[in-house]
Amino acid sequence: MSNKISSERKALYYIGLILIVIGFILFISNIFTFDSDYMFYGGASTFMARPLAGMICIIVGSILRGIGEKGTAGSGLILNPEKAREDLKPHNIAKGKMINDAVENIDIVKEMGKSQEQKEIIKIRCKNCGELNDEDAKFCKSCGKEV
Repeated sequence: MSNKISSERKALYYIGLILIVIGFILFISNIFTFDSDYMFYGGASTFMARPLAGMICIIVGSILRGIGEKGTAGSGLILNPEKAREDLKPHNIAKGKMINDAVENIDIVKEMGKSQEQKEIIKIRCKNCGELNDEDAKFCKSCGKEV
């Protein structure tokens, strides 16, 4: 199984999105085209036809979008766990890579990834003799005085 989403699934996804948009436009069209003659002389059934068609388009579009996004088994249309894993594999890989990209930008993870010679070493100069001591040293390693 390829890690790429098939062109058929992409087409289903975009067809679903288009149906959702058309359904939304149909659903709200009565608000913007309110005509009292249309409503009262055409009857309530004519007045409610566009919003009902819009709701049907939204529902069908959502189903098609879900199938296109997750595949038939991944969306729950077919109950087959192996096929669902196969259908969802591209999304799981994509999410994993997005998480890896985010984790790589965290400073602590960057520091853990550096080798010992790449890490910054902070030294403190002794006030008495000028010797460089470790950052957490209380006494100079050369003269023994307090740093």
